[in-house]
Amino acid sequence: MNREIEIKLVSQEDEEQVHRLRDYCFPSKYKGARRDDFQYWVRHSTVIGAYDKRDLAGKLLILPLNISVHGVNYEMGGMGFVATYPEYRNEGIMKRLIVRSLAEMRNNNQSISVLAPFSVSFYRHFGWELFFDKLHYSIPKESFPQFLIQTNRMKRFSFEWLDEEGFNKILQYHNKHAMRTNGGMQRDAAWWQRLARREPDSHFAYYTIGKSMAGYIRYEIKDLTFYIRDFVADSRQAEQPLWNFIASHQASVNVIKGVTSAASHFGFQFDQPQFKKEITQDVMVRIVDVNAFLTKYSWGHLKDSLYLSVHDPFAPWNECLFHISKDGDVEVINHRLIERQHILSLPITIVSAMLIGYLSVIEALNYAIDPLGKEAEENWKSAVPINPPVFYEYF
Repeated sequence: MNREIEIKLVSQEDEEQVHRLRDYCFPSKYKGARRDDFQYWVRHSTVIGAYDKRDLAGKLLILPLNISVHGVNYEMGGMGFVATYPEYRNEGIMKRLIVRSLAEMRNNNQSISVLAPFSVSFYRHFGWELFFDKLHYSIPKESFPQFLIQTNRMKRFSFEWLDEEGFNKILQYHNKHAMRTNGGMQRDAAWWQRLARREPDSHFAYYTIGKSMAGYIRYEIKDLTFYIRDFVADSRQAEQPLWNFIASHQASVNVIKGVTSAASHFGFQFDQPQFKKEITQDVMVRIVDVNAFLTKYSWGHLKDSLYLSVHDPFAPWNECLFHISKDGDVEVINHRLIERQHILSLPITIVSAMLIGYLSVIEALNYAIDPLGKEAEENWKSAVPINPPVFYEYF
């Protein structure tokens, strides 16, 4: 049976259908604070629907977020809650939703997108690529870190018993640190409210040097486990009093669990660094609008002009030859004007992973469509910053 499926933005009058579709297709039904949180993002996101007449057959949300790439903050489309009813699957609906999402993000000046994939190969087909190796750690009581540093400059509160002054300090500190972190996302009031709704039992502890905050943690304690939700600090030295604070709970917890970057050499400074660690790859990135992205990009050392040719069948506006001058100016030029050995030709997946810092230029060259000359290779190596990204948010 051929159905006439229309892809369009979902109106407010169909928001209840969005809830029903999400609840059917995901493991648990949202209730209470979780439902309130989802409703907020339904109302404040770009919601694209696949309609069978008046019935919503599929949908996805594009959350209006941000991401820091080598010190530059970009508007980012956080894609989530992608779903289709089973009776409408294998009809190409999801492809049409994703293609429409790229056009919507471009129109909304969201030149980059992040998502958590149910299938890496599925989203890689549409241009997203892995960009963060997340390390999950589990530290048993006998390996709890202990440092000689002593301090009484720790302060503590929770979402339930909020210290407004301390909370405001953490908000400012977190965003300042996120701006300096490649892949960091600045959190606005709405995002903190989301965390409060989804993880209401969170506690906070922060450490100050003089009048300045030097680090904080957000955590939960349940089932004899200390779960670290956020761990942000200025330096290794600033981390030590936070770890001592965590270890002081050893009478009431048996294990510490959290996540960090696999590139961080986590635990290297601990006396007992041998504990369970597991790496997952559960976030993907995509440059939606290459021209807009390159225009803001924070280049390293531009020794000479760069030429980038992008293969991106689902976002045809990216299938151009981009010229980046020594001054960082970007323009689209004709392929026939430049010899192929001077052009770095890559699929959008590899362009995205390379420019955000997950793949080095040398690693990206393994996926080049055409061979690149040695001089052009050296120019690219000096131009693209080396700084592995991290991304801890979830949506």
